Amino acid sequence: MIQPLRRALKRTAKRLGYEVVPSSWMPSAAFAEHLRELFTRLRIDCVLDVGANRGQFRAFLRTFVEYRGRIISFEPIPEHVALLRAAAATDPLWDICGFALGAEETRMNLNVMEVDTFSSFLTPDSATVDQFSHENVVDHVQSVDVRRLDAILPKLRERYAFEHLYLKMDTQGFDLRVIEGAGDELRHIRALQTELALKKLYQNMPGYDEVLPVLTARGFEISSVSVVSADACLRAIECDLVMVNRFVPGEPRVAH
Repeated sequence: MIQPLRRALKRTAKRLGYEVVPSSWMPSAAFAEHLRELFTRLRIDCVLDVGANRGQFRAFLRTFVEYRGRIISFEPIPEHVALLRAAAATDPLWDICGFALGAEETRMNLNVMEVDTFSSFLTPDSATVDQFSHENVVDHVQSVDVRRLDAILPKLRERYAFEHLYLKMDTQGFDLRVIEGAGDELRHIRALQTELALKKLYQNMPGYDEVLPVLTARGFEISSVSVVSADACLRAIECDLVMVNRFVPGEPRVAH
């Protein structure tokens, strides 16, 4: 009863020019609206959710972006993979790949942190930012499989027949390795999302001044920047950066 009522309220509010969202999601509302418009213009029919954790981005897409297309989530931690597969049983357009993406086809040690959203192949470092020092600390190390995106994407494309891809990366400092492993397949990515570090939380983590030149050289241009976390003085620590492939045409909005 509650869910149909919520949907009816959202539809009514939208007709009046308003958006209804839970208060906890207010900081993400503008970002959701941006992705909704971007997905429409670029005709996105598949989202590659790299670093799925417990499926938070899938929930965000379905609930607030109102995206109904295919989602392929990549997550290497076995306990999370089991949770994701159980949840995906109710969503026929959600597929789970139980491995990480990187620059090589290999196995690597993943640092699983006290708060597992911080889990990373990199070593945590609280020297610059100490507000996550009790959360971003290694609980245990897990050996996981790592694949290259260009090794698996052709098979996924053949299986699911998607055409217009959105690549979301949230790998705690490992995103450039995912880009490296995409190889020439990156040209088929219509837009991508990466977590950009303005202050580094891990040793040897590439900063924004290293990430931006790489993505720009690969043909991507900035579409939006949204602050993910900030310190006590509201200095940004991390941002979600969305970039669009300059070589891929979209669907322009028609003026009425």
